Amino acid sequence: GDVGGGGGGSCHVHPAGELRDQCILGGLDTEEKLADAFSAGAPDYLVHHSFLVPGSMSPSHPRTVALCTQGSMDRLGRLEEQAGTWHGPISAAVYVRWEEAQGGAWGVTLAKLRAMHARVDAKAECQLTISLLFANDPATVQDEYDTLFPINSLRNVAVRNAGSPLILVVDIDFIPSPSFHHYLTSPPSVYDDLVNQARLSRVWALVSLEVHQHDVPLPRDREAVAACLLNKSAVVAEAYLNPAAHEPVQVDGWLALESFSNDNLPAEEGFEPFVLGAKDVLPDYDERFRGYGFDKTAHAQHLRELGFTYGLLPRHFAVARYHQPTATAVRIFGDEPDMILRTRMEWLYAQVSAEISE
Repeated sequence: GDVGGGGGGSCHVHPAGELRDQCILGGLDTEEKLADAFSAGAPDYLVHHSFLVPGSMSPSHPRTVALCTQGSMDRLGRLEEQAGTWHGPISAAVYVRWEEAQGGAWGVTLAKLRAMHARVDAKAECQLTISLLFANDPATVQDEYDTLFPINSLRNVAVRNAGSPLILVVDIDFIPSPSFHHYLTSPPSVYDDLVNQARLSRVWALVSLEVHQHDVPLPRDREAVAACLLNKSAVVAEAYLNPAAHEPVQVDGWLALESFSNDNLPAEEGFEPFVLGAKDVLPDYDERFRGYGFDKTAHAQHLRELGFTYGLLPRHFAVARYHQPTATAVRIFGDEPDMILRTRMEWLYAQVSAEISE
C-alpha cells in the first residue's frame, strides 16, 4: 500500500519508522520502480471559478495589474490584508478542505467567505474575485500524496480567473506595499511599456521580505524596509530556509533603484522570486507538485528555458509576517524528514527538470 505520501509499497518486517523507510527506498533500485512508485498526475478537483466577484466589475481605468494569490481558509485574514493595500484587481484561489465543505461546516465556510468578500467590496478599493478549489475525499483517493495542499493547481486557478494583461503572482501571506498598483499603472506610458516588454518574455522579480518580530509593524515604504533590515527585524524571504529563492534580487541595490531598468538579474538555479509578467505568455505552474517544495522552483526553471529575462521591480515590495513552517514542510525538510516523501519530491523535480530541458 502507499505510505508517507510517497507510495512505493510497504515493509512487513519494519512496519513503521526509519527502518521501514530505508527498506522501502532500498527496494526502489531502478528508474522503472521509482517511476511506478512516484509518478503522479494532476488530480481532478472540483473548482468553482469566480465564485465571488466584485460588485462593480469595471475597474476605474483600463490599465490594470491583477494580483494573483492562493491559500487556505485559515488565511482569509491575509487575503483581506492584501486587499487593503492592493488597489486594483485581485484573483484569489481558496482551498476548501474536505471537512470544511461537509454538512453544517459548509455553511460556516460560506459565511466566512461571503462576509470577508463583502467587507472588501464595501471599501471599493480593489476588485476581489475569489475562486474555490475543493479537496477530494481523503477516504477515496488512492495516494496520500493527493491529499496534500495543491499549491500549483491553486496558482493556475488564480491566474486563469485574472482579467488583466499583467499579473503579479504572490502567496497569500505577502502583503503588497501601499500604492503599488498605482505605481505600475500610472502614467500610461510606463504601463504600456511594461505590457510590451512582458509580451516579449520579460518578467520582473518582486522584493519579498519576512518580519520575524511580531511586535514590529510591517514596513510600508523603502525607508522602513531599510530600517528593518538594519536592525534585523526583517530579512529577505526564506533567507534561513532557502536563501537561493529570493536573495539574488540584490536588495541593497533595490533600495537605491528609482525606476525600471534594462539590467537583467542573474538567472541562477534555485532563484524563484514572485514575478510580474504577461498573463498570455507565462507558462502554467506544474500541477504535479503538491505539499511543499520545488513547486515554484520548477516554474522558474521553465521560464529560464523559455528564454525569459528577469528585471527588478523598483520601489515597491511585498512583506509577510513569519509563521512556523507547515506540517508538510517539516515532513520534507525538517530535522527528521519523511524520507519517502522527500525522495518523491526530489525525484519529481528531477523528472520535471528533464522534461523542461528537452
